[in-house]
Amino acid sequence: MKNIFNIFILALSAVSLASCEDSIDLDLGAPVEQLVIDAVIDQTTDTQFVHITKSIAYLNNGNYTGVQVDTVGILDTSSNTFHNFTYKGNGWYYFVPAPNTFNFGNAYQLIVRDGADTYFSQSTLNSPTTVDSFTSDFSNFIPFNGGEGNFVTLWSKDKPGKGDYYWFKLYRNDSIQLSKSDIRVAIDNSTTPGGNGDGDLFIIPIRQNFTNRPYKSGETARVEILSITAEMYLYLNLINTQLNNEGLFAVPPSNVPSNIVCINNQDKKLLGFFCMAGKVSTPKITIP
Repeated sequence: MKNIFNIFILALSAVSLASCEDSIDLDLGAPVEQLVIDAVIDQTTDTQFVHITKSIAYLNNGNYTGVQVDTVGILDTSSNTFHNFTYKGNGWYYFVPAPNTFNFGNAYQLIVRDGADTYFSQSTLNSPTTVDSFTSDFSNFIPFNGGEGNFVTLWSKDKPGKGDYYWFKLYRNDSIQLSKSDIRVAIDNSTTPGGNGDGDLFIIPIRQNFTNRPYKSGETARVEILSITAEMYLYLNLINTQLNNEGLFAVPPSNVPSNIVCINNQDKKLLGFFCMAGKVSTPKITIP
């Protein structure tokens, strides 16, 4: 996340009375550079990644700088097996797991060593839900989207039992959609903790609200459903709030807290998040 600065100047009445405007330059000081560790690891044999960067100032439009550290890996607490990740450049570390490397119900620890500093977090791997089907249809109107065109629908149910958390990732033409409106999360089958649809189909705003524009003929689509922890669900909601924090009633933005700590220096703060996630994917479909 970026270091965030925001200035609110309330002068609505003065605008109509004043004939000129004065510029105010404030010295915000040098931004505090923080380590950012992003690690969402699933149970599949897909290549798993950990990305480590340095934060940049909110008003800086440059790129994040990748960081090379001494060690990055995941410790399986049930077998005491350490899975080492290999550095590939620009802050990216990768690991190709064999089948059954990561097992549901087990607790895993992210361990990052950088000189004298050791960073740590722990997460449990939750089992994924299932997908019945993934379809595309032309419609004159789609609830919560409007308009007409080709839209996709995810036919999938929440797992039985209260307290399941999900993150939905949409891919268009094999590219993950990353706009601020693309964060889709659910608790059980709904978007709020008060939902009563345990074990039911995900509600319409979830299963049909996967794109802000219709698909074109020939485009492809697929969705990944990640069974995440309650902490990750809260983290994504906080990110969603910050990304959409605008307008007259916006509040001063702030960094979203991390679940990763520096063991040898508790005062050293960092950003990012670690979560184990049970993943299931829809088939990739081509829009007719």
